[in-house]
Amino acid sequence: MIQTVSESPQSAKSNSQRSVSLLTGPKYPVCGQVRDADNALWDVRDVRPTKHGFDIYYGSPDRAHDTHHGGPLRLIVTKALRDFWWDNRLESHGFLFDLPAGRTTLKRARNRLKFNHRDDVREFWTERIDDLATLPIGEFAAKHGVDKILAFDWRFRLVGQRARPLGWWRTPETLKILLSSMSLSQVGRELGIGISHAFRLRRRAKEEESE
Repeated sequence: MIQTVSESPQSAKSNSQRSVSLLTGPKYPVCGQVRDADNALWDVRDVRPTKHGFDIYYGSPDRAHDTHHGGPLRLIVTKALRDFWWDNRLESHGFLFDLPAGRTTLKRARNRLKFNHRDDVREFWTERIDDLATLPIGEFAAKHGVDKILAFDWRFRLVGQRARPLGWWRTPETLKILLSSMSLSQVGRELGIGISHAFRLRRRAKEEESE
């Protein structure tokens, strides 16, 4: 008897259903089948739930449900696993490897998928460098779903002291920050400038507002 259930998708970008065919009955050593990220069919022999809403599968390439002929089972790199790593590529290694599988096994799987944490993180910020250079830090963080302090750090790394357009601080969004009740350190973090620079710009903004 073959029963079909849906593998829970991790990626919010795709609502497609990935199916697993489960074989029931005591004479079958295979507990199901699943396709990997390259659409190859695998026999599932071990299912390990994760805390992230999808399962980790171990097994062997499809052999028409023959019995397993020995040797260690292999991690099946499913689309759900690949999507989990892609969607969370900015997270720390502690989060990325928080899965019911050996760390070495997971590292090898990531290497096969061409994931590199350092390169992935830098690529994320580099792709957004225009916003990083021009938007207030708070606005950038909200738009791209990142932490303000992290955005400030990457602005300094990638943009540095690059000159901004003359009068950049006179935009309504920036003036709102300068004239707010925020502390100078908060203003500096929001705008990606030092405290002394924030002090000077706040003073000029107040002077122009009173004219």
